[in-house]
Amino acid sequence: MQSMTGFAQGRYNFRDFSLFVSFKSYNNRYLETSFKGSGMTAASERYIRELLKEKLQRGKVEIVLDLFPEGPAHWDIRLNTPLLEEVMKRLAPLQEKYGQGQPLASLLKLPMLFRLDHDPERLGAKEQAAVRRAIAKVFAAFLESRRQEGLCIREDLLAGITLIADLIKALRALERECEKDALPTYRKKIARFLKDLPIDAKRIVQEAAISADKASIAEEVNRLQTHAQRLKRLLLEKGVAARGKEADFLTQEMQRETHTIAAKTNSMEIHQQILLIRREIEKIRQQVQNIE
Repeated sequence: MQSMTGFAQGRYNFRDFSLFVSFKSYNNRYLETSFKGSGMTAASERYIRELLKEKLQRGKVEIVLDLFPEGPAHWDIRLNTPLLEEVMKRLAPLQEKYGQGQPLASLLKLPMLFRLDHDPERLGAKEQAAVRRAIAKVFAAFLESRRQEGLCIREDLLAGITLIADLIKALRALERECEKDALPTYRKKIARFLKDLPIDAKRIVQEAAISADKASIAEEVNRLQTHAQRLKRLLLEKGVAARGKEADFLTQEMQRETHTIAAKTNSMEIHQQILLIRREIEKIRQQVQNIE
């Protein structure tokens, strides 16, 4: 299991160029990638997309690939001559009026006057292979960072599920106590309303059974436990590429069952247990937003 957030970067120096590679990812509902940097070419983008293929399912991934040429053979310095001529033309009337010359050296400091161009596509086969190895190395570190964070998240999730399982056991015990008290409680209510009138014991038992059946939370507790067990199996399964969406769905179903249980019972003890379970489910729901 791996998280959707991760980061790795590397800087590499070769004979004719230096290279900076960075992978960074954030939470996102779908897989979204962005590429930038002076070393990004169509070939390098294709190579990176092949690396991402079948490795990532969700997350917003930002890839930076900066390539800096070393040595005169790879420098292509461009002077913006039209801009320089236009600046000198604008300054000529001022020089005639005030008699002050503008040194050329100061004009050369103007921004946008020089531009350093280089074409990463001109790299030879050996250099391109070195770039691909560097990218693959940083990408492997990036995947490892996501995996390590995913393992930490899984430990927190499993701890929460274990606590929910204990709370469900206590909930079942409270449910059985409520069922035992259903008939005496219903008999007391009828007696309070009927006062001295004769009471049909058989009818009271029937009505108590109907009332207990309507208020029974056994089915909802069973489903709640089933969802929790399924979530645990999902987190422990090996070879599953993406777990986040299914885990999010299971937490929603667990919350739905707790709402139904709370609506069907008047027991204060059961309501207290439900509040504790909801709190743990909400913690889990927030955490599963981070896993792939």
